[in-house]
Amino acid sequence: MTVHQNARRTAADTFVVSCIDPRFVEGPSALLHALGREGRYSEMRIAGAALAAVNAAQPAWGAALWENLAASRQLHGVRRVTFLNHRDCGAVNAWAGRRLADDPAEELRVHAELMNRAAAEVRRRHPDMEVEIGLMALDGSVQVLPCAHCAPQAALRAEVAGPVPARRDPEGFAELVRLRTADGALPDEAQERALLAAGVREHGLTAGEARQIRTRHGGGRRVERDVAAYLASRADARGRIGSDDVAAGARLFRRLSGGALREQDARARAARIASVEGLEPRAEGFWPFRSERWFHRLAVPA
Repeated sequence: MTVHQNARRTAADTFVVSCIDPRFVEGPSALLHALGREGRYSEMRIAGAALAAVNAAQPAWGAALWENLAASRQLHGVRRVTFLNHRDCGAVNAWAGRRLADDPAEELRVHAELMNRAAAEVRRRHPDMEVEIGLMALDGSVQVLPCAHCAPQAALRAEVAGPVPARRDPEGFAELVRLRTADGALPDEAQERALLAAGVREHGLTAGEARQIRTRHGGGRRVERDVAAYLASRADARGRIGSDDVAAGARLFRRLSGGALREQDARARAARIASVEGLEPRAEGFWPFRSERWFHRLAVPA
């Protein structure tokens, strides 16, 4: 790929290669923000992450990777490649021919070998590039792996290990979340990333732990207001709602709150919101057994 020389150049120092797995959409971004690299990296998501660099069965994947790296180098001035593989990766499992997560030690060995080979390919094509490799767990934590072919990766190792305090402080982070969301308003995207990064860097949490605490302790009033407005819009002329309306409200609650509640708990929460808003349950069932008991059977929390 050749990029026109007059294309506008923007600054970045890292080219990040991560996976397309939807479970890891937020993890790499939270990590890089915690490392202080926000706005200073370009990211390519491709199945298996580092696998694309060495998978002979999918040459188009490698071509796309090298073309994008070259483009990012020309446009953004990147000088480092960071491979972020993750555990329980379907693409790597398919390549290896077995489910690696069944043996975590073997999974680590395979990913380490795979990313070392990818690092060697980067250095062969771009000898002046630094390379970092890390394996992300399901909770968002990252294990920095030994890399025989990388330039010194003290930066990633120090940045992952250094800013995290020795003592985990989930209670302190929960209090920070409550303070930042005290007015019931949800932070914008940049504020949200900064808040999660504080959980990682200043309170010793993994990215996954920070997201769970953020969901549990912040933004609840805004979410409840949105769900209340939705339920009111579903009510009939007499202000009554049905079980389908409560189920839809529960799905909305789970989506807005990051999926922290179980479906049953979310339905109970939606029913409580409906009660607070003065909405009444619609009688359901076959005559003569129609009743409102479906609503009252929900374990409505206090």
